[in-house]
Amino acid sequence: MIKESDVTQSAETLVWAKKIGASIRTKRKLLGLNLEDLSRLSGSTVPTLSHIERGTRDVKLSTLISLAGALRTDLAELIVGNRDQQSPQPSSADGGDGYDLGDD
Repeated sequence: MIKESDVTQSAETLVWAKKIGASIRTKRKLLGLNLEDLSRLSGSTVPTLSHIERGTRDVKLSTLISLAGALRTDLAELIVGNRDQQSPQPSSADGGDGYDLGDD
């Protein structure tokens, strides 16, 4: 038998999963990364990232920490979102702060 509290908790979890997923997708796109890039930077698979961004999969804390590092943002920003919606500063052409995707 399913209790009402279980359904409420599941609905709340779904709302949070979608919010966090949207935050990750927004940050990834602002940085000009595709899912494959983020996969290589974070260690999560492309299908996993896709599910996370769509809010169809619960995210483990360790995965969120890896994603925050790969996206060069605070963990809290992924959870509550960027309220300023500032664009990240572009990296210098000499590769000073750019991403190393290991393509060399």
